[in-house]
Amino acid sequence: MGHSTDNRGFRDALGQFATGVTIITTVDDTGAWIGLTANSFNSASIDPPLVLWSLSKGSTHLEVFMETKHFAVNILAADQTELSARFSSVVKDRFVDLNCQQGVGGIPLLPGCAARFQCKNSYCYQGGDHLIFVGEVLDFDRSDRPPLVYHQGGYAVTLPHEKSDTDQGNAGGYVDDFLLPLLARAFRYFSWPFYKELEEADISPQDWRILATLSDRALNEKELSRTIPMNMESLGPLLSRLELGGLVQRNASEDNSTLMRTTSEGTTKIIELLAAAKAREADVLSEFSQEEQLALKQLLRQFISSLEKSWSP
Repeated sequence: MGHSTDNRGFRDALGQFATGVTIITTVDDTGAWIGLTANSFNSASIDPPLVLWSLSKGSTHLEVFMETKHFAVNILAADQTELSARFSSVVKDRFVDLNCQQGVGGIPLLPGCAARFQCKNSYCYQGGDHLIFVGEVLDFDRSDRPPLVYHQGGYAVTLPHEKSDTDQGNAGGYVDDFLLPLLARAFRYFSWPFYKELEEADISPQDWRILATLSDRALNEKELSRTIPMNMESLGPLLSRLELGGLVQRNASEDNSTLMRTTSEGTTKIIELLAAAKAREADVLSEFSQEEQLALKQLLRQFISSLEKSWSP
């Protein structure tokens, strides 16, 4: 097979391979901490324990890593996307506000990671427009936190693949193989006990959707309509009633648009219900791993984002 000059296509094809996300850290000869995001990490050997990663020859930190005696590979957890972005951006101090430990040779070890490897910088090889660093693992630690994943140019989370002996995908016919009834059934089973609490608090499900959405942010009516979602004809009377009841209020924003927010009375009325809602969620999701919970919410956000493009308030 010949070489292709389609660099963009080659990158896209490589993007089909899902990787973890790491931050490689070390210390330079002045004692300054150095770190950068890399997803080119891989294992090289179990005995002896060796890992490898690569760095572009155009990197401003290339010389530091060529000369350093030790480096750490910090494998990021699923909730550390901000760290990944920080260590791949031009910022004055990438380590600011991080409670790092110091490892072998004074290398910084980032907190909250899925795993960390402290390595001796053993070998360096030419690899086209990159240098390949091979590290001998001197020490490591791990947690049960799910890892951050990078795939097709974006962040993702892992989801365990459940393999069964029989295909149960269409066991219940239409209702088990069509998304709409699946979502409807999940919604009813999820909401039923909590809606009983709303009834006891004399709050309708429609009022709850509005008050819960406005509990931590102010939105104009159009934004609220898209977030709930609810058409403007239905939303307007509900907002007027809640406003007359002293539960929401209208405020002018800096751009002179009208924002809706909960009043102190409105917040007081629903604060216990917000806690009850989170408790119900925790109960419903208790049989799922943290990875599955993160993956479920991420897929739903992506699904909603796709659908709301065609939503007309």
